[in-house]
Amino acid sequence: MKEKIGDYAKSIVYGGMDGIVTTFAVVAGAVGGNLGVTPIVILGFSNLLADGFSMAVGDYLSSTTEESVVKGKAVKNAGATFLSFIFFGLIPLLSYLLINVFSIFKVHTFMMACILVSLALTLLGFVKALITKKSKFKEIFRTLLIGLIAALFAYYVGDFLGQLAGTR
Repeated sequence: MKEKIGDYAKSIVYGGMDGIVTTFAVVAGAVGGNLGVTPIVILGFSNLLADGFSMAVGDYLSSTTEESVVKGKAVKNAGATFLSFIFFGLIPLLSYLLINVFSIFKVHTFMMACILVSLALTLLGFVKALITKKSKFKEIFRTLLIGLIAALFAYYVGDFLGQLAGTR
């Protein structure tokens, strides 16, 4: 049986959404805590790799709890989750990686991260619509809305903790 990308839709969307939101949460928390660029990049990449691996392991273990899923499929699900997490999770870090390349990223680093997060969520919604053959508008809107709510939550938690720590 020939496999299709749609066979991994759940893993791709789950990994991508978590990659975007958790990486942005680290960025937003660090911005809220007034930490600076170097800690943001270090924490962001640490999160990206460790959480991506953790998500892949979680996908593998949850897939193997279903009796109908063969071991090889569970490994492929885990791989899809990991790759999606890394690909989409890297996007919120781009503004910090490009800070010395483009002046707009140096002046408006966090704002550019927010724009990139919105674009990443839009791309993820589009990918989801293509895989599931559902309405592009609905899937993009829903993914963007849910993702931005999660991203705003992450930002305000970071801001609140930064105020508690006296760094804001």
